[in-house]
Amino acid sequence: MDEDSREVTALLESGDVESAGALLDRLPDGVYVLDADLECVFVNDRVGELLDTDRAGTSIPERLRSLFDGAHERVLEDGESVTADTYHAPAETWFEVHLEPAGPGLTGCLRDVSSRKEREQRFERQRERTEALNGVYEVMRAINDVIVTDSSRAELERVTCETLADAPGYEFAFVAGVDSASGEVIQRIEAGVEGYVERIPLSIDPNEPAGRGPAGRAIRTQELQVSNDVLADPDFEPWREDAHELDYRSAAAIPIVHGGGLYGVLGVTSARRRAFTEEVAEGIGQLGEILGHAIAAIERKRALMADELIELEYEIKNAVDMFDGPKMADRQVSFERVVRVDDEQFLEYGVTSVEAFPEVEALVERVPHWDDVAILDESAGEITFELTITSPPLFSVVASHGGYVESAAIDGGDYRMTIHLPESADVRAATEAIQDVYPDATNVARRQVTPTNESIAQIQDHLYGVLTDRQRTVLETAYYAGFFEWPRHSSGEDISETLGITPATFHEHLRSAQQKIVAAVVDEPDTTRTDVESTRPSTDDSS
Repeated sequence: MDEDSREVTALLESGDVESAGALLDRLPDGVYVLDADLECVFVNDRVGELLDTDRAGTSIPERLRSLFDGAHERVLEDGESVTADTYHAPAETWFEVHLEPAGPGLTGCLRDVSSRKEREQRFERQRERTEALNGVYEVMRAINDVIVTDSSRAELERVTCETLADAPGYEFAFVAGVDSASGEVIQRIEAGVEGYVERIPLSIDPNEPAGRGPAGRAIRTQELQVSNDVLADPDFEPWREDAHELDYRSAAAIPIVHGGGLYGVLGVTSARRRAFTEEVAEGIGQLGEILGHAIAAIERKRALMADELIELEYEIKNAVDMFDGPKMADRQVSFERVVRVDDEQFLEYGVTSVEAFPEVEALVERVPHWDDVAILDESAGEITFELTITSPPLFSVVASHGGYVESAAIDGGDYRMTIHLPESADVRAATEAIQDVYPDATNVARRQVTPTNESIAQIQDHLYGVLTDRQRTVLETAYYAGFFEWPRHSSGEDISETLGITPATFHEHLRSAQQKIVAAVVDEPDTTRTDVESTRPSTDDSS
């Protein structure tokens, strides 16, 4: 209680109400005096200003009592001071009142504390954001730990969910997958809750209420989706009862993606409204890409290191005609490798004859996702080229099913591709996904194969979880661009310009990657090849 308030109280206790009133009118805060019946004895102009009413109005005591429910009565009953605050929604104002017993009644000091409350709330929001982001960083560290210990995808998902569920600010987390054949959303892993995904309605169909929530939208768009007030969000109506029961108020759905492929969706909830602010959402959204990268590493390594693989061959008849390209009846173009530079740019390396290269250049003008082609080397009647492309659809589809492209070629105008998948892969789903991109693609052969000694590219895949994204990109680009040939097909300056980095950065990444490759080769066990039995239909005479 400040000095002026004490003086007011002393004057009132002495019965000098007039002097007390004169002093009250000079104070910057709203000050009032109520008697034992909580009726006005005195109220200064500031009270009327704060409450937006005439200070002579008889409604002031009632309004004060309604604002601070029970506070005035407690002072009279207990004879002790009370400080309380409240938010007055019509005026969008925070009020604080300090009440002191004064004789048979009381005095009150009313203040607008909106600025202070705004600072406190800003600080609290910052604290919550920091807390939430710390939880995200904990998950990132946990994911890295799983990667370096060479664990499975299930272990990776379990650690992610458990770390999120244990982090302050979050309630529970889950990972759900999508059955590519039925479109059904299925539970994989959850933490902090039991049987959640199994009991709630989920769909990827935007025409169904269960498909219009965060999870369905995240799966369809492959972008982060949040609901920062699930009780007020009309699209969250199918899960509102669960939100009440499990006491969460915000929800986020993070698509788990890599290379254009979808591995599932990560769901996380918070007890706070507006938990996923723009800053927090940006941080937690990165988990989908990190998880996708890690899962791709695990799946591709499993495919490359497995004792047995599924080898599938696809053919698209008259593929160049799809793009109104040049006739290539007697031409052959082999594609050796696709290197992912970033989300928008890929580099594909290939070989063709000197005579066929002009037709490749003409085809670049026709294929929408082919941007440019450059000659890397010309010798013995052959040209090695670098093709700049955006979002190669088949590359993304195959990677999303845990496989890799073993070989691809244009032969006489037809396109042929051989892919390797792990034995556990859903071959039907992979074929349907490829045919969604190119309806004319036909699966012409399927066989079980045993991997041969790993090529340098496969060693890179083996080290997928050890090399950073940039080291991997630099190494693959250098290899396929002919940096290691003598004489070199591309210099370090050429490659760094292609990748949009400095020559010094290129060499730094290259040296780091080479060190890891050498270490892996020294420790790598020998593998052998056994004969495989083809399941190619008997009408197909190719080997």
